Amino acid sequence: MTKFNENEYKREWKKENMKTVRASFKNDFVDQFKKACKILGITQADAIREAMNNTIQKADEISKK
Repeated sequence: MTKFNENEYKREWKKENMKTVRASFKNDFVDQFKKACKILGITQADAIREAMNNTIQKADEISKK
């Protein structure tokens, strides 16, 4: 019987269930974004997730018309 490997399990789960979104922006813009997130007390991932959810909601509203 093989021993359960938690790291292997997490790696496989992430591979099957997660995707990466990438983008490149000018340095000043990214620095402003990082500073804004810090001031707001949110992570960069939280800000991106919120923007993605808003975009999805807008598209859903348009497609229902």
